[in-house]
Amino acid sequence: MSTCQSNPAASMIVSLREMRMVFERLLQVTRIESGLVPSLRDCALYSAALGLGGFARLPATLDTLGKADPHALSIDGLTIDCGHQHAWLAADAIIDVATESLRTGGEGIVTVRNAADIGELRVVEALAQRFGLKATVKIDAAAATIAVAPATNPMEIALLDTIRRDGVAVDAAHWWTLYHRSAEALAPDSYLSRRHAGPIIVEADGKVIGRQDEDETDFSLLLADAPGIGSAAGNN
Repeated sequence: MSTCQSNPAASMIVSLREMRMVFERLLQVTRIESGLVPSLRDCALYSAALGLGGFARLPATLDTLGKADPHALSIDGLTIDCGHQHAWLAADAIIDVATESLRTGGEGIVTVRNAADIGELRVVEALAQRFGLKATVKIDAAAATIAVAPATNPMEIALLDTIRRDGVAVDAAHWWTLYHRSAEALAPDSYLSRRHAGPIIVEADGKVIGRQDEDETDFSLLLADAPGIGSAAGNN
């Protein structure tokens, strides 16, 4: 079943699964430090859903993140200096500091300075929801103030649930550009790669190594010509 739904207009609805997959692959293509990938993937997801730069400005954002230095961020009490790094790099730290302040001092207010693309700090509003918190983000040209408090209505549908249910609309041409660029994270299709895909390994002589119980692998694919290798499949 397709996870993307197109419509007659120039836009399409993309599912939660598809966005996570493509955004994560794009971060891998950009050679982002692996430990940062899950956090930045979620920032991109919520940025897109909130109508920020998660779709339209993503190529430029990836260029910025590819040159990022997370060690440039510093924390002094309840003030986070981003060292002119992209705002997404500070998102998790903001929630951590604000939440700790809320639980120990009763007031979770953090000031953020020197963040590149500071408007993207609004993703914190969505990221805070997974902790049962409501985040309020106020931004001016030089700084941002983020306040977190317990959600007053825990039954309110979180943004993640809305994305899961409805997907997110995006310009179709732009989406497919991102999608095809994300494919650079994948190994090239070849006879050898097909033999080692999934939970099993198929040797050249047909011997199967690995789990075989209830396996649904279609071995006929191994006999098909893979792009760029000519008749290699038929010679093995």
